[in-house]
Amino acid sequence: MGAMFFAILAVAGQIERNYIREKTLEGQVIAASKGNHGGRPKVIDDDMLTFSVALKDKGVPVPEIAKKLTIKTGKNVGRSPSVASLYRALAEAEEAAAHDGLPLRPKPVRIRRPDDPLTPEEIGLRERR
Repeated sequence: MGAMFFAILAVAGQIERNYIREKTLEGQVIAASKGNHGGRPKVIDDDMLTFSVALKDKGVPVPEIAKKLTIKTGKNVGRSPSVASLYRALAEAEEAAAHDGLPLRPKPVRIRRPDDPLTPEEIGLRERR
């Protein structure tokens, strides 16, 4: 008799657990549709990433780049991000750039003096006006 009662309680507990899991997953889907994906905020924002990519292109080692950056939000405000976080952010940025087909680094700007001749591209831009 006791074993049967225990089995009934176990089945009821499992049904309740499944119900809670379904409701949790449903809530996560609704939150994701509203743009909330949960988890901790990103430590390295777009400005920090652009700065770190520029320094990496100049040959600065990643640990030194991490020391130059400062976290702007969250509980670690004012501290430097970890080297692992910076490596991860740089790898994600390079992977995203490879999938987008866009360059990771901006095209260098040519500073033109007033007496310099115009390039064919600049002439084409002026003619479009």
